[in-house]
Parts: sequence; structure tokens; C-alpha cells
Amino acid sequence: MANSIEANCLLCMQQSDIFRKLNDTELHSINSCRVSIKYHQGEILFKQGSPCHDFVCITQGLVKLYIESESEKRIIIGFAKPIDYIFVPGAFTDKRHHFTAVALEETTACLVGADVFQQILEMNSSFAGAFLTKISEQAIRMFEQLSSLTHKQMPGRLADVLLCLSQKIYNANPFVTSLSRQDIADMSGMTKESAIRILKTFKDDNLIRTEGDLIELLNIPMLETISRNG
Repeated sequence: MANSIEANCLLCMQQSDIFRKLNDTELHSINSCRVSIKYHQGEILFKQGSPCHDFVCITQGLVKLYIESESEKRIIIGFAKPIDYIFVPGAFTDKRHHFTAVALEETTACLVGADVFQQILEMNSSFAGAFLTKISEQAIRMFEQLSSLTHKQMPGRLADVLLCLSQKIYNANPFVTSLSRQDIADMSGMTKESAIRILKTFKDDNLIRTEGDLIELLNIPMLETISRNG
């Protein structure tokens, strides 16, 4: 079960870079409505369709973001890691979450009241500009993933996933992942069985090495070629 912990925005060494645009008074306003919560692996930070009251900043751990259809099929649209803000468009429109966020491992997050956040955006143009840049970057990543899911064959989509995990999520090779094979399938828009089959093909072709939760990319140039060719 999620637990509240102590933190202070004015003294925090894990501030998102957008907070560098704030003065002490504005930081104090955010700190006065902020709570820091620890989530265990598998806990939901917020659920698609639920009311949107807060902006969420990840200060430790890893969170997956996914859209769930009425048939309960999931598509992972991104991840949040330290020090990422999860920007929720519903905060500015219908006050609802349009995707679900789940902790993939032990995670700590700061929740900031959306109304206070919006007030500061209106008063501080530098902060608003940095905020818009972050939202734009997140939107571009989602568009790139959508392009991969709609224009590439399954090997290309899975190559994209492996390269993304190594180069953007874990920043390591080899890396140990907390993602299940179902999560990898949900990232690539295919069934679990198809994802496992293509992973085995990549492994047989000496493109990757897998050992439990460890994945190593053995031939990155070839995986990049598969990704480009789709």
C-alpha cells in the first residue's frame, strides 16, 4: 500500500529541471500542496478514467503508462523515471486521467495539486514555456511510438522496443528489466506469444542474449537496421 513520506521542494536535490524557473515563493506554494508517496511494485498511481487532481513527479523508481481498451487490451504509451513529470492533459480539459500509471518497481513520487500548478503557469511565463517544452517532448515520443505501431511489421516494432529500453529507459547494455514479457508485448502492440517468438528469433540469430530478466543487445547495428526497415 502506498505510504506518505517527508520531502521539501525548497531543499530537494531531485527537482525536475522545469522547477529551476521558479522563485522561492512559487516553490513554497508548490511545497505547501505537495505530498510525497512511496508505491510498491504493481501499485497504481492513477487509473484511466479517474478524476485528475494532481501532477505527478517521479523521484525514484520506474512507472509504466498505458491505455486500456474496453476489451482490456493494453498499449504501453511510455514510461516515467527520475526525474520525470507525468503530464496529464486531462488536468486542463475534463479533469480525468486518459491513461493508467503503474509502478514497475519500488517508486517514490511527489504529487502537486493541479490548481496551484495552473496558477503558477499563468503567472510565470518562463515556467510555462519550460512546461510546454516538456509536454511537446512527451507528445513527440508518443507520435513516434504510434508511427512504429502502425507502420512497422512485428520484428521492426520489437527492435524499436529493445533499443528504447536499452538507450532511453535503462541507459545500459546489458540491462535488467522489471518488465514482463506481456509488458514487452504491450509496448510493441502484439500478443505475448508473438513477442516471445520474435525474441527467440532474435536470440537464435545472435542479435540479443536473454537470461531471466537480463537482456543484452549483441548486434545493435542489425537491430537498428531491422527497426529502420520495419
